[in-house]
This record gives sequence, C-alpha cells and structure tokens, in this order.
Amino acid sequence: MTETRIGVFVCHCGLNIAKSVNVKTLREQMSKLPGVAYGADYEFMCSETGQKIIRDAIKEHRLNRIVVASCSPKLHELTFRRVVKEAGLNPFLFEMANIREHCSWAHLHEPEKATEKAVHIVKSAVERCKYLDEIGEKEEFVKPSALVIGGGIAGITAAVGLADFGFEVHLIEKLPWLGGKTAQLGKAFPTEDCGVCVTPRTSEMDRKCFYKRQILSHPQIKTYTLSTLKNLSGYIGHFRAQIEKMPRYIDEKLCIACGECEKVCPVEVPNEFDLGLSKRKAVYLPFIQAVPHIYALDMNHCTKCGKCVEICPTKAIDLEEKTLYIDVEVGTTIVAVGFDEFEPIGLFGYGNYQNVITQLKLARMMDSSGPSSGCVVRPSDGHVPKRIVMLQCVGSRDKATHIYCSKICCTIALKHARSLKMANPKTEVTICYKDLRPFGRNYEDLYTDCQNLGVNFIYGDAKEVSEGPDKSLKVNVDLIEGGKKAIETDLLVLASALVPPKDIPQISRTLNLSSSPDGFLMELHPKLAPIDTNIDGIFICGACQGPKDIQETVTQALGAVARAATPMAAGKIKIDLAKAIVDENLCIGCANCVAMCPYSAIEMEPSGIARVIEIVCKGCGVCAAECPARAMQLRHFTDRQLFAAVEGILG
Repeated sequence: MTETRIGVFVCHCGLNIAKSVNVKTLREQMSKLPGVAYGADYEFMCSETGQKIIRDAIKEHRLNRIVVASCSPKLHELTFRRVVKEAGLNPFLFEMANIREHCSWAHLHEPEKATEKAVHIVKSAVERCKYLDEIGEKEEFVKPSALVIGGGIAGITAAVGLADFGFEVHLIEKLPWLGGKTAQLGKAFPTEDCGVCVTPRTSEMDRKCFYKRQILSHPQIKTYTLSTLKNLSGYIGHFRAQIEKMPRYIDEKLCIACGECEKVCPVEVPNEFDLGLSKRKAVYLPFIQAVPHIYALDMNHCTKCGKCVEICPTKAIDLEEKTLYIDVEVGTTIVAVGFDEFEPIGLFGYGNYQNVITQLKLARMMDSSGPSSGCVVRPSDGHVPKRIVMLQCVGSRDKATHIYCSKICCTIALKHARSLKMANPKTEVTICYKDLRPFGRNYEDLYTDCQNLGVNFIYGDAKEVSEGPDKSLKVNVDLIEGGKKAIETDLLVLASALVPPKDIPQISRTLNLSSSPDGFLMELHPKLAPIDTNIDGIFICGACQGPKDIQETVTQALGAVARAATPMAAGKIKIDLAKAIVDENLCIGCANCVAMCPYSAIEMEPSGIARVIEIVCKGCGVCAAECPARAMQLRHFTDRQLFAAVEGILG
C-alpha cells in the first residue's frame, strides 16, 4: 500500500485569517501530525504564487494528499482541485478546511481560542484526508436545444440569443402575445423609446425594433403562446418538457387580423393590457403592435353567439378548439417569467377612489397608443389633472407587505414626472418620498432634470388619503423633518412594489427550483453563480429573480444565453462521480431513497434495486441518511471518512 504523504497549506487570507489565527503556530502543529510530510503557509494560497507553492511541493515532496486551510469551499474548492490535478494527482485527493468563516471571522477578538479551534478544524481535515479515494469522471451528451419560459423582454432576449448561436429554441408564453410588461410602456428610460421598440432585437441584423414578424419566422425559434409548462423531467442535456397549449380558438395560419370579428362581437369587458382603463371585446387584439398579430378569443366571456364565425372571411375561428399537449426534448432551460405589479388594494384609497392609480396605469395613459392616446386623464371624469401627486414605496420596504426595496420605483416616478412636466409645464407634479434611490449611470441626471423643471419633492411619509366632493384628493403627510402637511391633488399615483408572478410557486414546484424568502426564484450563489439555479442546466434571468430595470434584465438574459449555450456548444458535459452509490448486495428495495431524494436522482430498477442517476445527483447525502440497510453511501463522504473527521476533532 502506498505511504500516505499529506501536504498541509495554511492561507493567511491577508488578515482575514491571520488577524485572529496564529498561522505559524497552526502550520507547525499540523506538520507534526502522523502522515503529514510537508507544511507551508502563505499570504494568499489562491494566488498564482500560492498555487505554484502547492504544485511544486507535490512534486518535490511526493505528496499524495493535500489539505488547504483557508476560506469557504464555495469560493475556492474548484480552484485548488484544479491545482492538484495539474500537479498529477486526482482532484478528489484534496480536502479543504474552512478556518475563515468557521473560525477566524467567528472569533476576531479571541486569538488564542481561534488558533485552538483552527488546530481542531485542520486536524479533522488531515484525518479525513487519509481515507480519500480517487474519483473519476463521466461524460453525458447534451442536446443542442433549449426551452425558454416567458415571452417578455428577458425571455425574448434569451431566445433570440440562443437562436442566433444556431440552437433550436422553444419559447413559451402564457399570454396570447409576446412582450410582457415592457410592451405596456409608453416610453422607456433612458432612451425614451417606446416600450415595444426597446423589447429585444430579432437578430444581430435587426437591433431597432423587436415587434416585427421575424421573431415568428426565425428558423431556430418555435414560439408557443397561450402556453405553460405542464411538466419537466430529466436532467441537463436531456430534459423532457410537456407544454400545455391552451386554445386560441382562432387559427394562427388563417387569421389575417382584419378585425371584422371584433366589430360584430357584442361583449365588452375590461382590457387587461390597459389595466382596466379601456374596454375590449371577447375576441380581440390588445394593441396594434401585438406579436403574433393574430386575434384571440376569450372564452371566459364569449357567449358563443357565432357572429364572429359567420363574418370571418378566412373561416379561421373554431369555437370547439381543444387544448394541445406538446412534448419536446431540450438540453437546457431558461426561466424568465418576469414580475407582477403589487395591487395595493386598501392602501391610500386604491380600489376605493377612482383617481388613485399605479405607475403602470400612468404609463399606459402616457402611451400614444394607450387608452387615452397619450393624454393623462382622471379616470373619474376624463378631465386632464392640473395637480398630480406620486407616493413612493407603496408595498415596498414595509413589514406588512414586502420588506424589500423594489429598486426601480424611484426611477419610474422621476421618469414620469419629467415627461409630465415636459408635456405640460403648468401641471403641478409632486413626489412624496421616504428615500429617493435612483441608481446607476444617467439616473442622477433624471433627478436634476426634474428639479430644474419644477417638480416638487416632499420628504415625508404619507399616512392617509381622503376624497372631496369633486373627486379631488387630499394626502396627509408626516414630514420626516417634523410637522405635517396636507397636499391637494387631482390624481394620485402610487409607486407600487414589484412582486413575483402569481404562478411562481407552481413554476418552482414544476422545475424543483428554490425560492428566496421574498418569493422570487433564487440563484445558486448571489456572487459566484447569479444565473445558475440548484438544478444543473436550468438558469434564471430577469425580474423573476428580483426587481430589475430593462438594462439589467437584458444584460442578465444575455448572461443566461452564455451559460445555457456553453454545454450545448460543447455537445457534452463532464461530471465527477462524487455522487451517491448503491451497494446492490445490501439494498432491500424499500424505495425510501427514491421518496426522499430532493432532486429525483434515484429510481427503482425492475429488479427492485435502487439506481442513482449520477448526472442528476447533487451528493446531498439524504439518501445515505435515510437508508435503513446502509446500502446507500456517498462517494467522497463515506462513513469511514466522516468518522475520521470526527475523530480528528475529538483527538
């Protein structure tokens, strides 16, 4: 049997570790342990020089096990595994001891105790290291096809980006048309383009306006509107998705959008696209630039009178159309389901007073193709308001509703205030705020523009709103600097919070994704993996991860394109085999592991023996803990290795 020769390398991490842990003492004590052939310390082991120290020591001292005592494995475990591999060792013959987060930072003012604790932590790693095994890798084929969930600005950016790389893309959108919230904007900051024009390009050759039919005719994109993801199974490289496509009741190939059906439809209901500020028919096209430019029939309000069927010149309407289920296979998945605007029912008179609206409703009014043709009017009487007050942080930064800041509300209010003053300088515009937080390049200029145009800013906390006989409103404000103020206004605009879509819980369950405490989809790591999720091959982008502006959304969507394209371009992925493994001689076929696995990585063979799907397994160890027959073990975390680690701590 080969002699165990362990090298221990202690990192100072600048003063992050060395300030409270005596690294020299630690290195000296570890060098005396049985099996340790070499010890060293250096200011930054993760640096190029530090890595070279490790590589050179492995060769010079014939080391066959490596322990690095430094920071969290989340940061640099892969770095040191690569270093060990470059030196000719199997990367799993390396162990990392966390003496920064688990020791130094926890005992900043207790150097003696911190050093003593570090000795125990590193000794545990050394003892465990003696029982490490060489672990190999395997390759899996990746299908060059992607699923993109969500047809808003993030989803379309991702779909077009992947399609331009030559990958097949399946784009699904639950609404009858693409565009999401951006399509509802009259103008988008900072370029002041119309919302539909800033929605992403169709290709590298067409950057100016997305809303052209090329998105539907792109040879690599298959678009499914009125569709949701019913089920997703499989794993990276081999996902199997079932798409539920609800009936449009109008044949997409036959409809010529002539509008004759809409003219004869006797039903009128509030138009969701205009947030109830206008009416639409049961058969309708919500806005003139809609893509696909095809009518849809709302069967929830349709009376089936048949008038639309009779008048349709192309016979495109089928009132008996059924739901379709479409199965597709993809290699990767991008989730871009966007956000909802918080509906502040009961707050500041919203829902009770007609002239209390949200910023998104104001945006619809200011759209030249919106419900009032670009003119801001009072919903109660259609008159142009002379006084407009905007209240910030409605439903945001509030323990009763949403504790987080919605990030873009201040910018939205400033953008709309500037536009209102530029359109009509006589309009009195007031912004009441607890904090103003415009961020990034250009946003400070927006604030100063509003000041120069005469927008009033009140630093206060609005408490209550009352309505007068003429439908005018009075807002009572507690001034932050002391005192109270009553503001009279004709129109009150609430900067309502950005919240996760209502169907996020269902999406999270279908995809087995984690959610953050505020309900948005959660990334794998906020700094190191901001687009990845807990499921390999599934990526997130846009406001489904948290409030974002258009620029940040597009940037993150392009990042998701890069992450999803990487394995598809390679055509294969390599995975290490530090996964669960079944001892078939001990397995009793109870299927406890199948039921408990959070990643659906275990299945039962016809023989009644459990089998681990290695590419899906995350090595969490739940199956090993649950197995009553001890048939399930975890490579790299076997019982013997864990017992050795415990023995190392106890001494």
